[in-house]
Amino acid sequence: MRLFLILAPIVLGVATAVDPALGTPDGSFGVYRAHPAATETHAVLLHWAWILFVPGFLALLGPIRRRGAVLARVAWVATVFGLVTFSALMAFDVFLLALEQTLPDNGTVARVNETFESLGGWATFGWQLPGLAGWALALVLAPIAAARARIISWWVAGAALAGAAGYFLFAITPLPWCVAGPLVMTVAYTLAARSLGRHVPDPDEPDTFGAFRFSVGRVCLVLAPVAFAAGLATVPGFTPDPAQFTEHPVQSQASAFLLHLGWLLFIPAVLTIMQTGGRFARVAGLVTVLALANFSGLMVGDYTDLAARMVLTPEQATRVSDAMGGYALFAVGWVLFGMFGTLLGLIVTASATTADGRSRWWVPVLVGAGIVAFLALGVGPLSLLSPLLLLAGFGLLARSLRYPAPAVHATPAAPAPATA
Repeated sequence: MRLFLILAPIVLGVATAVDPALGTPDGSFGVYRAHPAATETHAVLLHWAWILFVPGFLALLGPIRRRGAVLARVAWVATVFGLVTFSALMAFDVFLLALEQTLPDNGTVARVNETFESLGGWATFGWQLPGLAGWALALVLAPIAAARARIISWWVAGAALAGAAGYFLFAITPLPWCVAGPLVMTVAYTLAARSLGRHVPDPDEPDTFGAFRFSVGRVCLVLAPVAFAAGLATVPGFTPDPAQFTEHPVQSQASAFLLHLGWLLFIPAVLTIMQTGGRFARVAGLVTVLALANFSGLMVGDYTDLAARMVLTPEQATRVSDAMGGYALFAVGWVLFGMFGTLLGLIVTASATTADGRSRWWVPVLVGAGIVAFLALGVGPLSLLSPLLLLAGFGLLARSLRYPAPAVHATPAAPAPATA
């Protein structure tokens, strides 16, 4: 996964360079309307840049054992939960593009934007604050933890931090300054990937960080279906009717967050399956993790749709929603990959545990039945059957998984004393 350390800052630089709003003052509506293709490309690539940093940072933190483990735990949590959540916020740029192309009145666009920003509560504490905090902590602590563990040098870590600081300062300035940070990060993380490939962990060092990751992921195998069930159970009126969402705005926000949390919690669960599995499990798990990061972020669309329906007429809000679904790059590169990659990936990943001999055949059968129930039953009381089946399958898997015992290195026996 170290290749993602190099790809992520490259994609970040390209995404930054094509932003049509570079150098414009905040709140200048109408820029996206004039540059629809560049706006869509910028939003999707920026989302994918942060997504690609997730496996990159996980690879960078992976060899850490006891030295640097405290920093690594914070960086790992910030990456898995915070950085993924932050990447979802890029969907708002696509929503703003749909608004500007659907509504010629910039004043109305501004009112929808203000309504979205004023949702507060679940939007602020469930998405924005965790996303921003995780984004910053992951970029800062991941290279520091790796340097503390002697995986990379402090010079490389310093260059990575300098690149991140350059991006923080100049991301919305005109070219070429806006790409200076990503360029420095690309150089730094290329060197980090090279060091990572040469690193040989000390077999005698206790793997406390690996045990932490395994424990968190094992718990998430149970918590993810539970959060998913809570999200389905709190859908207003057990119906997809948009009118119910505007009548119960707080409940609809809670439901969207819980659904997001459910898919988000599946990420450490799948990472644990990868951690203890063979090549098949690692490949299937990597694709599933990337898909889950995309799919969980789609729940932010419930917040944008709610904000639109609180300001616009139902017909206008529907046109905005249809416009978002009509953007090809967004649909293929985010929505479709996220949905089908997640649903198929969970089944394949569960099947990989059976192929590795770590679970019985009924685990992937239960998981597959849960996915089929999710697709077939839609929204309603019966939809709760889906997370219950997933809970049964992944719960059995959590019970059967065992953290691999550390290798025992025999000490050569002392020669027997010579006898007279």
